[in-house]
Amino acid sequence: MGPLRLVPLLTSLQMLLLRAAVTDLPPPPPAITVTPWKSEYLIGDTVSMQCVAPGSKEKLQGFQFAGTSGWAVNIRTPRRACVYSFNITGPKDGGAHLCTYTLLNKARRPVRSQESEAVVINVRDHPPQPTLALKSSTAVTVEGQPLLFLCAAPAGDSERRFNFYNGKAKVADGTVVASGAAEAQLRVPGSHRHHTGNFTCGYEEKTEGRWIPSYRSRAVGVLVREAALAPRLGVDPPTGVVGEDYPLHLTCEASRDDFTLRFRFYRNGLEISPGQAGSKLRRIGNFSEFFFPRIPKSFGGNFSCAVEEDVGGTWVPTPRSEAVGVTVKAPPSQPSLLLDPPSGDVIDGDPLGLTCAAAGPAAPRKFAFYKDGVQQFTAMAAAERFRFTIPAAEARRASGRFTCRYEEKVSDWWIPSPLSEAMTVTAQARPQLIPLVAGCAAGAAMLVLGLLLAVCLYRRRRGGVHWKWLHNKDDPSTYPMASFAGGNM
Repeated sequence: MGPLRLVPLLTSLQMLLLRAAVTDLPPPPPAITVTPWKSEYLIGDTVSMQCVAPGSKEKLQGFQFAGTSGWAVNIRTPRRACVYSFNITGPKDGGAHLCTYTLLNKARRPVRSQESEAVVINVRDHPPQPTLALKSSTAVTVEGQPLLFLCAAPAGDSERRFNFYNGKAKVADGTVVASGAAEAQLRVPGSHRHHTGNFTCGYEEKTEGRWIPSYRSRAVGVLVREAALAPRLGVDPPTGVVGEDYPLHLTCEASRDDFTLRFRFYRNGLEISPGQAGSKLRRIGNFSEFFFPRIPKSFGGNFSCAVEEDVGGTWVPTPRSEAVGVTVKAPPSQPSLLLDPPSGDVIDGDPLGLTCAAAGPAAPRKFAFYKDGVQQFTAMAAAERFRFTIPAAEARRASGRFTCRYEEKVSDWWIPSPLSEAMTVTAQARPQLIPLVAGCAAGAAMLVLGLLLAVCLYRRRRGGVHWKWLHNKDDPSTYPMASFAGGNM
């Protein structure tokens, strides 16, 4: 083949390549317009973008809208023109915007057109962020305590209105008080558990008749704890019965120790001040002790306690504990010491009885007997009196001054009574028996001898008369005393 024949062939190949290259080029760009057109858009404005594809024979599949902020929308439609509308919600909706369209080529394959010219939308930003501060207390509070927030906005002349939020929800159970356009307060008179959360605030600024919201403030976390339970009052002795001038311990235990605590004690509803009746107050951990070293008799009654928690500089009281009755028991009465024999004079070898008689009905008691101040005998008895017998008293053991006392149990303490009045016991030695018997025998002999002598003298006197006046030795006993008288006369 000669060179002349190759020229037409090369020309045909070039035409085919050019035709193929023209066929593969993307369709021409569409035309884009924005309605309404503004140099600056406000948040809340509605913007409409219209995209129109050139030509009229190709079959369209749809349009694509996109923004440089990263969003894109596909709309399927066979029409040559398409409108997409959206609301301006913030700066992210601003920037450059463009559109394209898609059609089917001759090979019935989808082909996207070239991009339209970009249209730039300028969006005014939200008003600046305010600052939020919690003024009422610390971030941890308890139910019933007030909450006070202060929302401060940057300086500005525009009309503003403020809003407060707990999480995403707007706070509806508080009072918002604005101080001009610069700041506002949220007052919640009594907080509840549902107020726990992250609080924020914002404001709306009136621009061109529209309220434009600001950015939200930084969050302020609030934790609302449940109200503290009533404390528990403890009494030692546990029975609540204590002897006069004996120690009494009152303890008040708080239900928690999340805050700084202080304790108060009450008697018959009135607060007891430290030092009253010799009391001492001390705190140990989450409980406090009120201690009476020697409680007076007049200080019985119903005792209770309460706790106060320091919540953000405010002392919040808890309910009072249940009342506990305390009875102060007077010392036992003085007993009586009874002696047997009552005179206290005892012969050595005879028994000596000592009876300690307590006042009041029979009860468990400890009895003790003393001689010259030295304890001699103790015994337990559930009685009102107890008898102690010295079976064979000796002078050196029994002689002296005897006393007694008893103890009654009050709670865990044995409380002693005063000593009885002292009773004097005198022990005497028993007399010797032989000298006494000998003396008695001698006396009896002397008595008999005297009687015999008297009889002899009497008989002698009668015998002289007889012998003087009578003859024949007659027996004078046979004569009555009257005959002797008549014969003499």
